[in-house]
Amino acid sequence: MKKIAFIVNPKSGQHRSQDRARLIQSLVPEGLDYDILMWEKLEQKEELFKRALSGQYQIVAAAGGDGTVNTVAAALCGTDISLAIIPFGSGNGLARHLNIPMDTGKALQLLKTGRERKIDACEINQKLFFCTAGAGFDAHIGKLFAESRNRGMRTYAQMIIRQIAAYKPLRYKLHIDGVVSEHEAFLITFANAAQYGGNAYIAPLANIEDGLIDISIIYPFPLLKGLLIAYRMFNKSLHHSHDVQLLRGKHIILERAEPGPVHYDGEPDTMGTRLEIKILPSRLKVIVP
Repeated sequence: MKKIAFIVNPKSGQHRSQDRARLIQSLVPEGLDYDILMWEKLEQKEELFKRALSGQYQIVAAAGGDGTVNTVAAALCGTDISLAIIPFGSGNGLARHLNIPMDTGKALQLLKTGRERKIDACEINQKLFFCTAGAGFDAHIGKLFAESRNRGMRTYAQMIIRQIAAYKPLRYKLHIDGVVSEHEAFLITFANAAQYGGNAYIAPLANIEDGLIDISIIYPFPLLKGLLIAYRMFNKSLHHSHDVQLLRGKHIILERAEPGPVHYDGEPDTMGTRLEIKILPSRLKVIVP
């Protein structure tokens, strides 16, 4: 029988860590051998990850949002240990792409009924991501959102409305497998999976197993047209927009005039003028329906 480690993020979210742990214990299918690993102090986190990777567990389940999933997936990348996802976030981009139920009980049932699937991983300046990464307006909003005291999709949407009219598109140079092009863009997203999260499809045709990164470039657009672009994002038709270009590649370099914000799997960061993005094919085992 496979043994499972549940890694539960103690950060506040839809449920506090103790609430999440109790919920998992109440819903986990009978007969499974598992431990719940939580850290009360940040310095305990590394020790818990060492325990999860020690060889006594064959499945490590990330119970949290996109940031938790990224952290656990990065630790498992290239190993024989399978990732399970128990979504507790607001976006849940990778979970949604892989059709993992948002219902906690149904997600836990996959530990008995699911199958293993090998998916690609990606790097941006040696930071691993499994869903999306990018620069431009979405990275700008991600930075502001991380600095905000208020959380949730409502706060995120309000920030977009306040910032979209004032945001100035930037110029970028893209090297895609040796082919160079220049773009003035509202944003550029590098997608392994099809969506950011919350069913917002930034790269509707992305295939998480094809060994390629989908590149979505949204060009500057009139403000009123933003509603149509948003609509297309949520009905999976963004690739039909005249304001969007979709490209693909394995090794991408993005150059920009100044350092600035980036995002990867929903996590905000600041990086320099040169971003290097690579695909790592078939690098992570995941439990899926």
